[in-house]
Amino acid sequence: MQQEQIEKAKFLDQMIPLNGASHSEAVSYGVDTPMRYSECFAKLADGRVVRLKDSRQFIGWSGMNGSRRLLFRSDAGRILIPASVSQQQTTRERRSSGLHKFITRDGGLLFVRRLGQDIARHARLADGIAA
Repeated sequence: MQQEQIEKAKFLDQMIPLNGASHSEAVSYGVDTPMRYSECFAKLADGRVVRLKDSRQFIGWSGMNGSRRLLFRSDAGRILIPASVSQQQTTRERRSSGLHKFITRDGGLLFVRRLGQDIARHARLADGIAA
């Protein structure tokens, strides 16, 4: 694993920790709706599936299949990560203004304005970890 990816994983491990695993082990992220609220999970390289330590940090998702993006909250603010390891577009390359629509954990819609500015300081670290 490259040094940059290790730093990104450490950042995500501190901000949105997984239950019993590190983001460095994640190969993809997904969304499951076992009951009323959707939950984010990470699929690990060894085949295990783990969830966040605090499921309330998962705000929602946007996009479908290979273009899906996941939105989280942390003490440092919002964090946006692509769900797919093969996804190459970075957060900084996306528009930094306008409305961005997310489906929330409870099935509602969340419109976020100026998302790029809210998460720009995290984009360098968060993009590319399983993204």
